[in-house]
Formats: sequence, C-alpha cells, structure tokens
Amino acid sequence: MNEYEKKRTGLLHATDELRQLILENPELPLLVFAGEDCNSGDYSYMSCSSVTASIGEFLDFPQTVNDEICFTDRDELEEEIENRSDFTGTDEEFTAYIKAEMELYAPYWKPCIIVYVDN
Repeated sequence: MNEYEKKRTGLLHATDELRQLILENPELPLLVFAGEDCNSGDYSYMSCSSVTASIGEFLDFPQTVNDEICFTDRDELEEEIENRSDFTGTDEEFTAYIKAEMELYAPYWKPCIIVYVDN
C-alpha cells in the first residue's frame, strides 16, 4: 500500500456540532440542503465531504414570490419581493406595501436546524 492509499477520505464527520444543536433544541425539526456539487448524477447516493449545521428559520409556506427559492432569510425574501414588485406609488407607499407583504409571511417562519451538505 503506498502513502496515497493511506490517506483518509474526509467523508467521516464529527457529530459534535449537530449533536449539540439537537440536544439544545430537541423540539426543532431538521432541514437539509444539498449543494449543487453533492451528486454528479452517476450514482443514486453520494457521500458529502462538506457538512455544516446551524440554527435558522425556514419559510414553511408555498410562496409565489419565487418558487425556485427555499427562503431561510427574511431579508432575502424582502429583497425578492421588492425586485419582483410592479407596485407604482410613492416611496412611502412602497415601503408600506413591502411591510404589509412581509407581515403576510410572518406566521410561516419556522425555527429549525439547518444542515448544509456539499462536495
């Protein structure tokens, strides 16, 4: 066996971070995001060399602002609403409109543990 064959794969990850998040927040659901490099398409499943976890929140609602985004950031949602709006009016009216739109989504933000995996 040569030296290259003796190197670790880097696919096993310590569970300390995720375990601690779950122990401290047992009531929170788990949300997993897989990056675009997670699967080359050659196999049904692929292991991931990059894994991180954090407490966050998820907009758990079938929103129509941008159906290609799973929102985990309120500022990102607000920016998307602003960019896609065809609202006409004064700056003050626009600000009030955006605030009202954001309030519609407020009850649907759910805290969760978010796990990101990628290669």
